[in-house]
Amino acid sequence: MDKPAMASVFRMRHVPASISGVRSLGRGQADPVFHSRPLGEAIRFIAEADGQYDLSAVAISYGDRSTPPLGSREAKQLWSEYGVRLMEA
Repeated sequence: MDKPAMASVFRMRHVPASISGVRSLGRGQADPVFHSRPLGEAIRFIAEADGQYDLSAVAISYGDRSTPPLGSREAKQLWSEYGVRLMEA
């Protein structure tokens, strides 16, 4: 993800987002269910969930349908670049 694309996502950090594709690592454990949350919170969750969940199929959907979803790699990259600023008003 290049800097202009990351800046665009940063500007949208307050729009509603949904997380899908997060899988439990434990046997017999249910996969987590997520409700709509701000994009910045969704990015933080995925960036910090590495090792706790299987994130290989994760997708953070936001904006209109033409906006491609973010995967775990992009979420980690955005969190590395912006950190807690994604949570600020």
